[in-house]
Amino acid sequence: MQYIVIGAGPAGVIAAEALRKADPDAGISIIGDEPEPPYSRMAIPYYLIGNVEESGTYLRDPKQHFKALDIEVLQQRVDKIDTAGKQVTLADGSKRDYDKLLIATGSHPVSPPIPGLDLPQVHSCWTLEDARHIIELAQPGSNVVLIGAGFIGCIILEALVKRGINLAVVETGNRMVPRMLDDKAGGLLESWCKKEGIDVHTSCSVDALFLNFLLL
Repeated sequence: MQYIVIGAGPAGVIAAEALRKADPDAGISIIGDEPEPPYSRMAIPYYLIGNVEESGTYLRDPKQHFKALDIEVLQQRVDKIDTAGKQVTLADGSKRDYDKLLIATGSHPVSPPIPGLDLPQVHSCWTLEDARHIIELAQPGSNVVLIGAGFIGCIILEALVKRGINLAVVETGNRMVPRMLDDKAGGLLESWCKKEGIDVHTSCSVDALFLNFLLL
């Protein structure tokens, strides 16, 4: 039996490990399209702060763990899935056959239709590569604009504050973390941000981006 798991995040890794327990003799491959060992996106804020090195974001020891379990990890993008022929085509043109296929690719950040979003100083905070760019640009004293003060945005916000940057945050809702906090709780969070020197803008949106800013 040959299993292929598309996606090298926590879901894909845990699925592959569970398959190995259930089927000790099967062939198992994890295919992820990032040039990194499988890692946790939730650890990226700790990397931004400097609490961990890049290796501290890795889900498992990349040199030992997967080899010990005889799980192949490929750093390739899957371009095509042939469900009838039970075969995937990778970006380099090679093909892999499978008996069972699991797609565990997760989600991706949504980019708002804002002019200037393609500027070199503009980054999402989603991948390790994003985090490297942010660390390079968000040095102490740098001016940073964060669009979005939802749950994830506020986790990134805290990490940026600890980097010693000058931060402004823009949220279209009438309070911070509008989907999870009521007016009172959102107001308390905004008060804390202002005490930390963060310039908070709610009930507004960004119309365009220019070269003076770094956007996350």
